[in-house]
Amino acid sequence: MRKKVLIPLFNRAHYGRLRSVLEAVKKHPELELQLMVGIPAAYDHFLTNIKNSRPHSWISALPWYFRARLLSIIDFFKPGTILKNDFLARGILNDGYAINSRVSLFLDGGTSETMAKSVGLGIMGIVDELKRLKPDVVFVNADRFEMMAVALAASYLNIPIAHNEGGDISGTLDESVRHAITKLSHVHFTATEASRRRVLQMGEDPKLVFTVGSPPIDTIKQLDLKLPKDFASGLDADKPFLLVLLHPVATESKESNAQMAREVLGAIDALGMPTLLLGSNIDAGSDEVGKIVRQWRDSNKLSNVFFTKHLQPNDFYRALANAACAIGNSSSFIREGAYFGTPAVVVGSRQQNRDRGKNIKDAETEAGEIKKAIQYQIKHGRYPSDKLFGSGNTGPAIADVLAKVSPRIQKEFHEV
Repeated sequence: MRKKVLIPLFNRAHYGRLRSVLEAVKKHPELELQLMVGIPAAYDHFLTNIKNSRPHSWISALPWYFRARLLSIIDFFKPGTILKNDFLARGILNDGYAINSRVSLFLDGGTSETMAKSVGLGIMGIVDELKRLKPDVVFVNADRFEMMAVALAASYLNIPIAHNEGGDISGTLDESVRHAITKLSHVHFTATEASRRRVLQMGEDPKLVFTVGSPPIDTIKQLDLKLPKDFASGLDADKPFLLVLLHPVATESKESNAQMAREVLGAIDALGMPTLLLGSNIDAGSDEVGKIVRQWRDSNKLSNVFFTKHLQPNDFYRALANAACAIGNSSSFIREGAYFGTPAVVVGSRQQNRDRGKNIKDAETEAGEIKKAIQYQIKHGRYPSDKLFGSGNTGPAIADVLAKVSPRIQKEFHEV
């Protein structure tokens, strides 16, 4: 009997990064892939969503909530309707994967309150789905707040957890969540040897800690990096352009996140280069970051700045590979950017202390300093490809380990 490996995919970035793992597990003769997707709470918890969400505008949010409710009713009679209308789920289905489970958990608002409540709401749905699917192991990726819900649910159901990219250090709440998931997990996959040493410092069993690299390197190594003509309407990708992706820092105040956004946008404004500006994640503070971006975009009417909330994973990697400089605080600039050799300017504290290659230049949260850092990186040009985070065989390595290990549920602390 094949071992059932459940992989939760709750945001577009994690799906893009884990595709090589999905493919390797799917093809492995001793493993069976189960996929769980996370979707907005409005679909299956309409009244709970109304009560607990904090949208930036109820006027614009309410029509979407009612549409989600309508799709939920249609889905009752025609299963699959919700998944075909959800951005993340639709992309997974279009890539040929079967979705075994969906969990409605994301409350609207991008605040600390909605993050915490989404974890609680998620645990209830995840427990029900884990009991139904009965996986032999749950593969939890990285450090997102929704992954904490998965790890807690699996832990209390005595299901072994395999954790990917533990041992990293960085800024914001992500680091605390990452280390907490490590302590709930039984099998550990690290991107670097330095991360492996940190996992061992936390008392984990050395026999169950494996340095395998970072999964997205597998994908981008095989990807055709040529940008399609229509990937961002109006942007001439044959000319140098900037890629901007700025996430909130959950441990900092609304005012700090808003100021960070203003300073980054001020630097972009001063440079006047064609720019592709992507929407942030939904962490606490995203409401403030999003508001500043919208105000800046609407007031400036800049013809050379192109905004999009979502890019398909492959198009995001193509944009990162071809950008003259990437600016913001995404870990992709550090991991995938190192492999591409893309010059990047990392702003603020969100990625502080994270292992990084030579393509990164850090900048304080001040428009003038950010502008100077961008100019330095553009002048420098592309960096040699850095294999710090792997050389392109992470997915198969993870699948092989999952097939052969059978950890005890009761963990023991291992002294260093």
